[in-house]
Amino acid sequence: MLYNINKMNEIAMTERNECERFKNIPKFILLLIFIFGKSGYSQMSVFPKSIGVRAGYGFILPHSSNIEPLINGHISSFELNYRYNFSGVKEWEKAYRYPYTGVAFHYMNFNNDKTGSAISVMPYFAFPIKKNKVLDAHFRVASGLAFITKKFDLLENRKNSMTGSSINGAVDLMFQANWKIDRKLHLLTGISLTHFSNGAFTLPNTGINVLSVNSGLTLNIGQPVAVNHNKFPILRRSLKWLAWGGIWLKETGQVNGAKYTAATLSVNALKRFSMKGSFGGGFDLMYDRSLIKRNPELNTPIRAGLLFAYEIHIGKMSIPLQQGFYVFDQFKGDLFLYQRIGWRYHVNKQFILQLTLKSHLFTADYAEFGLGYTFKQ
Repeated sequence: MLYNINKMNEIAMTERNECERFKNIPKFILLLIFIFGKSGYSQMSVFPKSIGVRAGYGFILPHSSNIEPLINGHISSFELNYRYNFSGVKEWEKAYRYPYTGVAFHYMNFNNDKTGSAISVMPYFAFPIKKNKVLDAHFRVASGLAFITKKFDLLENRKNSMTGSSINGAVDLMFQANWKIDRKLHLLTGISLTHFSNGAFTLPNTGINVLSVNSGLTLNIGQPVAVNHNKFPILRRSLKWLAWGGIWLKETGQVNGAKYTAATLSVNALKRFSMKGSFGGGFDLMYDRSLIKRNPELNTPIRAGLLFAYEIHIGKMSIPLQQGFYVFDQFKGDLFLYQRIGWRYHVNKQFILQLTLKSHLFTADYAEFGLGYTFKQ
């Protein structure tokens, strides 16, 4: 009898010690479990529109020795943005867990009299990462046009090797977390990478890459709209063939030189595997007249390559991500691998418009603006 009582006391003491250990767990760990754990949260409604502001503070990434003398210190930025929140009316909206799109008006000061500042207008799309009652985390992709206030000038600003044109393409990639202060007001925190380049249209074009931390506020406006939980017809996972062509002008060698034609003809086979994406491969035939300028002994300015393709689908828009390698290249002055990223707009089931950028790792080769035609199997 006494043994049983002692045994029960030992068990009670053990349970009490376990409870004490649990109480000693730091409260911030419990908060992280609450925020990022599976909370069983089911979104019932969204606000149709939002407006926001954010400020950024960062630095220029010295990806080239030519731009190191132009880095004076930290970089500040400011943004006003408007967004439209999807509620699942279409199948792809539900597949992305009710994302949002919008437009950002962005200002960035490069902290140097020779490089000036950038004023950008960038439409964007945000991919949801995590949603619960406290946190709304997204990966935002924005791209558009930027006006650079100080460009290279052979007489007055020849030390600016970053950009040779006032008009540049702008890309802003940001991981952002919206912390819900209340239903309408959210605190934004995030980290972003902003890139400016003219796609080698005008030299110099080393480009500008800025890494920043960000904070701001987002205000939801209007009355909440119920999300659509209805089921849609099963997606047809058919194989499609896409033939497209793109053309651009580029400079090479000395600044203020001649512009050369660069063009691509491509055939891709893409297999749709989900509402979000397709994968496949293809063949590129590329004509780049600037290669002869770079090597006068070259027999032909034609290259050929094979590629692996992945495409992200967002309604009528899509983002092609391609990794290629040359199978025919007499020039051999560039890396044998090349990449392609950009936007495609599907006008209808057959025709597309596209703007992509071909590059060798971090060095832009040329942009490809053109159209394509889709063949079903």
